[in-house]
Amino acid sequence: MNTVFRALVANDLRLFFSDKRAMVATICVPILIASFFAMIFGGGGGDSKKAAVAVLVADNDQSAVSQKIIAGLKSEGSFAVTPASEAEARAAVGKGKVSVALVIPAEFGKLSASAVFNPLAPRPKLTFLYDPSHNADLQLARGLMTQQVMQVVSQEAFANPDTSGVSAALQSVEVDTTRSPQERSALVNLLKSVQSYQSTPHTEGTGTERGGMGMSTPCELASEAVVASGTDSPKDASGGKAGATHVFVGMGIQGLLFFAIDLAIGMVRDRRLGLWKRLRAAPLSRLMLLGSRWISSAIIGLVVLAAVLAFGSVLYGIRIHGSLLGFGLLAVASALMVSSFGLLIAALGRTEGQCRAAAVPAVLTMSFLGGAWIPTFMMPAWVQPVSKALPTRWAVDGFDLVTWRGLGLTEALPALGIVTVFALVFAGIALARFRWED
Repeated sequence: MNTVFRALVANDLRLFFSDKRAMVATICVPILIASFFAMIFGGGGGDSKKAAVAVLVADNDQSAVSQKIIAGLKSEGSFAVTPASEAEARAAVGKGKVSVALVIPAEFGKLSASAVFNPLAPRPKLTFLYDPSHNADLQLARGLMTQQVMQVVSQEAFANPDTSGVSAALQSVEVDTTRSPQERSALVNLLKSVQSYQSTPHTEGTGTERGGMGMSTPCELASEAVVASGTDSPKDASGGKAGATHVFVGMGIQGLLFFAIDLAIGMVRDRRLGLWKRLRAAPLSRLMLLGSRWISSAIIGLVVLAAVLAFGSVLYGIRIHGSLLGFGLLAVASALMVSSFGLLIAALGRTEGQCRAAAVPAVLTMSFLGGAWIPTFMMPAWVQPVSKALPTRWAVDGFDLVTWRGLGLTEALPALGIVTVFALVFAGIALARFRWED
């Protein structure tokens, strides 16, 4: 019994070590993947700096105050600020080109400075337009922008008597019968001190450059989720529904890629068993053989993707708010791309072990960098341009456009075209490298 047991163990070990390529891939691939993700998430091997948030600023005021606010935002390393009109900013956010835009209303500088010392004065409203799938960017932008606004407006209120509204606030307090005499006296003394401070000459670089605290909030802050006109409501694109749609699309694409691995392993096994060699004796061309497998696998991929998204539709309310034709074409292109990927693996791999060892990490990497796991905007700055070289990035982005973003076929055409090109390139390489036998 012990002899038989040792012989079985020895045979398994011999089989493993006899396939040198599969053995090396099995050992090295986990090391490479671990090193890669460690580098992405801030390990010693790379730069983990997050990409600057692209922000459009629509300045409808064009005052000194608004210009100082924009200059301060540009000095923040967290933002990449670009001026735009309000219509341009709204369109860009709705199409997902930027995640946040700030709209500064007309007369913002005058009204905000006046409101610092006069709680009864009208307060202008700053509006943040945001992509509902980028809530983290909104929170970052809102916090830092609010800080910049408060600093600039308070500085203006203390330094400029023409816009601060201190005189109006002083008159309002003096006739305010709702306050006690002691409270009115304290406020009057404070406002007179501010007037005295404003009338004092200040040299450049003194305290006026530092600003100060006001008596009331100088402006109102509003946030508006912007989605395409085809979407039923912002709620359909916010919070859970946008996230659920993205996740189900991403996991659907990843599921198709794992199906491609099974396709490749099956084809390599058939080749090893001599099935392709026997088929070669029949009047069957290489193009016909691979073409039939390409189409049949794509049909299976469509069924799998439809089942995944149908489940998400029933349980999580996933809807197609954009072009139905664009959605269908993207689904077909993605299924053909994944089927071509499976043929490519089968054409390049010599054994089932080699195919599995090389394809699994490739699928995981394509899924992660392509945004199937987490949105690409959450990744380090250097990863985002790299991900554009992957078909998964374009497939996921394309489905986002025609589902929760509610955009049309025209906006989805670039993603559709690139996914189709990947499908044809993979299929062409597979056809050129196909072998009838080992």
